[in-house]
Amino acid sequence: MEDPFAQVRRKLDQVVGKRYDERGVRERMVKWIVAALCAVGAACLIVWVIESHRLPPENARQLPKRPVIIQILPAPAKP
Repeated sequence: MEDPFAQVRRKLDQVVGKRYDERGVRERMVKWIVAALCAVGAACLIVWVIESHRLPPENARQLPKRPVIIQILPAPAKP
């Protein structure tokens, strides 16, 4: 008499094969990797554009220095 588990294993191998892969796992994995690479590329592009449009310190517009005036007001009187 054959082992029942061996019989089930044999039938499964006939239907599914010895190497079972859930449908679409590889395709989804490729899509996730491509999406991650696109996200990293977009972030690098944004940083590059911001850095390339920044003015160097010698060309930056100099604002005139003005004194800061602070007025300290007394608290209102309590009735």
